[in-house]
Amino acid sequence: MAEAAGVAPSTVSGTFSRPGRVSSATAQRILTIANDLGYRIDNVAPFRTEESLSALIGIVVADLSNPVFADYTRSAQHECLTQGLGLLVIDSEENMLIERDAIRLAHRHVDGLILASSRLSDTGIRKLAETKPLIALNRSIRGIRSAVADASDGLRQAVDYLALCGHRTITYLSGPESSWQEGMRWRALSAICSSTGLRLRRIPSASPTFGGAYRCGDPFLSSPTTAVIAYNDMLAIGFIAALHASGISVPAQVSVVGIDDIQFSSLVTPALTTIWLPRRQVAAKAVEELSARLHHLHEGNLRPVILPSRFIRRASTGSAPQTIVHQ
Repeated sequence: MAEAAGVAPSTVSGTFSRPGRVSSATAQRILTIANDLGYRIDNVAPFRTEESLSALIGIVVADLSNPVFADYTRSAQHECLTQGLGLLVIDSEENMLIERDAIRLAHRHVDGLILASSRLSDTGIRKLAETKPLIALNRSIRGIRSAVADASDGLRQAVDYLALCGHRTITYLSGPESSWQEGMRWRALSAICSSTGLRLRRIPSASPTFGGAYRCGDPFLSSPTTAVIAYNDMLAIGFIAALHASGISVPAQVSVVGIDDIQFSSLVTPALTTIWLPRRQVAAKAVEELSARLHHLHEGNLRPVILPSRFIRRASTGSAPQTIVHQ
C-alpha cells in the first residue's frame, strides 16, 4: 500500500494509528487506496478474543423477497437464538455494489458474517475473510469455509426421470451470471445430459424471478423442447404462466422442473416438480460453524460442508408428447 500511495510504510501506519500526525491530503490519499485494496484498520487480527465479542453476526442475502433467502434468514435466526447470538440481516438486492457498501457499514458491529449466494468476487471475499470470521453459503471458495446445498443429486434424478418419460431434449432456463450456483448447476446438468444421451440447450433469463421467466416464453417457443429445467422455482412458476398465456399445456405439451422446493411450488397449478434443497439445514450449519470459529473451535478445517438434494415429482412433469409443441 505504501508503494501505491508513494509514501513510507511508517506514514501508512501513522495514518491509521496516529492520524493527527499525517497531513489531511496524504491521509485521504492513503485511505482511498486502502479502500480500493480492501484494507481495513480493524484487521489487527482476523478473530476477536471471546471477551470482546458483541454476540451479533451478520447474514447477507441476495434478495430477501425471494422465499429461498427468507428461509435462509429464518433458519439462521433460529440457530442464532440457540447459540445466544443476535442476527443482522443485509439484503444486497442482487447488487454487488450494495452488498459491498452494506458490509462495510456493518463490519465493525458484527463478530462474523454469513454470505448467502454472495455476488462479490472470490478475491473480495478472501480479503473480507482476513478481517472477519466468515462462512459462505452455496459457494465454494478456496481457503474459505462454506456450506453448500448441492443440486447435483436432484438434477441426476430429474434427468433420469425425464429420460424415462421419453424426453430427448431439455431446455435450461439459467440464473444470474454472477451466481456461483448458476455455474455449478449448468455444469452439472451439462455433464448429466451428456452421460445420459439427452440434448441440452440454454435460455438466459433477465432475472431469477417470475417476471424474468415470463420473458423467456417467446425465445423458448421459437425453438421449443418437450422438457424444461429452471434455475429455481420462481423461474419455473413464471415460465409455466408464460406457457399457459400462449395456450401451451403443462405437462401435456411441456414438462417443467424447478429447483428449491419453495412453499409455493406445491400450491401452484399444476403443482411444480422440483429439486428439494436443504436450505434450512445449510443456514443452521453455517451459524453453528461460525459460532465455533468465534470461540476458536476447529478453525483449521476449511473443507466445504456439502448437503445433498433430492428430486420431488409432482404434476408439472409427465410423458413426452409425440410431437414438439409449436405456436
